[in-house]
Amino acid sequence: MISTQNLSLQYGKRILFDDVNIKFTGGNCYGVIGANGAGKSTFLKILSGDIDPNSGQVIIEPGKRMAVLKQNHFEFDENTVLDTVLMGHDVLWKNMKAREEIYAREDFSEEDGLKAAELEAEFAEMNGWNAEAEAASLLSGVNIPEDKHYSLMKDLTGSEKERIY
Repeated sequence: MISTQNLSLQYGKRILFDDVNIKFTGGNCYGVIGANGAGKSTFLKILSGDIDPNSGQVIIEPGKRMAVLKQNHFEFDENTVLDTVLMGHDVLWKNMKAREEIYAREDFSEEDGLKAAELEAEFAEMNGWNAEAEAASLLSGVNIPEDKHYSLMKDLTGSEKERIY
């Protein structure tokens, strides 16, 4: 699903990773552990594409994607649980919001129609029509009951938030 080949990163003389080769396979749960400052967050940022390694590569299986939510536990308090998961796919979320904004216009123009058609095509390519069902399945997989999927994040317990983040 996700793997690295000969991944290396160093800042100045400090080597964080050198020729890391690892494969994360589907159906498994992984944890990244280590001392403070060891590079755990940096490694995850490399996997997500936020930081480029000095050498090597991250390989994501074709048809798969990686989504990331930040660790600020209060940032999403005013969002529903389901929306918070959907926000993890930034491009899809921005597309959804742009579509909503266009369709809410009272003075819908021909230009709006063309933009909406473009957004709809991108939405379909990202499997957007199944996104909510997939997010709900992910939530159920981490034991967040369906009756909480439309609750606000601020109404969850700390352990429930942890499972979502």
